[in-house]
Amino acid sequence: MDTHKFTAENIKCMGCVNAIREGLAVLPGVDKVEVDLQQGLVTVTGHDLSTDKLAEKMAVLGYPLA
Repeated sequence: MDTHKFTAENIKCMGCVNAIREGLAVLPGVDKVEVDLQQGLVTVTGHDLSTDKLAEKMAVLGYPLA
């Protein structure tokens, strides 16, 4: 099981949180996505996760990594 934690920009509301959860959940290997709205912290847990793919998807969603 892999866990990746990172901070992201532009997370301002629960709509942002839901967009990130749903957007990352479709990536292969992702089992769980947690978003801390106050800190802008995203935690992704799963198998064989690619940091590059997570960062790329976050940018596409409009929440680039800080």
